[in-house]
Amino acid sequence: MEKELTPVHIQLKKGDISDNVLIGGDPERIIEIAKLLENPKLLWTYRYTVYSGRYKNKSITLASHGIGAPSLAIAVEELHALGGKNFVRLGTCGGMKETDYGDLVIPDSAFSSGGGTMGEYIGINDSKNAFEPDEKLTINLIENTKRSGAKYITGPVFSTDAFFGGHQEVMASKMKMVAIEMECATLFMLGRLRKFRTASLLLVVDKIMEQAKFLSIDEMHRRAKNAASIVLDTLTEY
Repeated sequence: MEKELTPVHIQLKKGDISDNVLIGGDPERIIEIAKLLENPKLLWTYRYTVYSGRYKNKSITLASHGIGAPSLAIAVEELHALGGKNFVRLGTCGGMKETDYGDLVIPDSAFSSGGGTMGEYIGINDSKNAFEPDEKLTINLIENTKRSGAKYITGPVFSTDAFFGGHQEVMASKMKMVAIEMECATLFMLGRLRKFRTASLLLVVDKIMEQAKFLSIDEMHRRAKNAASIVLDTLTEY
């Protein structure tokens, strides 16, 4: 029998958070998205920022997860232990040639180069695989994105542990990935391992292989807040 996890970094109680959780790396993004909720309540700020409130009369939790697989794994493990069952990551990514700045990416799978956090969970050899999000949650996310009129693409993404690496860009191009980011493979793996639903909606903030520019922080927050409505609409269906 699996030992029950006791949260260390997000010291809340079961019942404090919703079944439905929107997660994102940047705490400032979470603070902005909280403005979309009815009666948002700040629950936690140490290392991770956590809010709860209501959206269209449905209970919703928002939480930051930091950068990279280790930070996300800690946040999601603890949020799941506190009662989270449906997790959608609203994040950023570097787009490949099929995408443009500001486009949305909905991963149908995420590939990892192996080792690292996932190697600790499932073994180094097995961690070099593609991991898929929950099918139903992803389909609902796609349907809500279509209804919003936003430009989007669905396909596999490459999850890297090295933001300033380099070889992963060539690898992702050869593997026909649509974007590179840092957390989806770990999120999807944890969902499979711990039996909770996962999906992700990513905003293209730079173009891989071009490295010409990034969206400004203000533009990133504006577009992410718009995309958050898609995620929140999706989570209200659960």
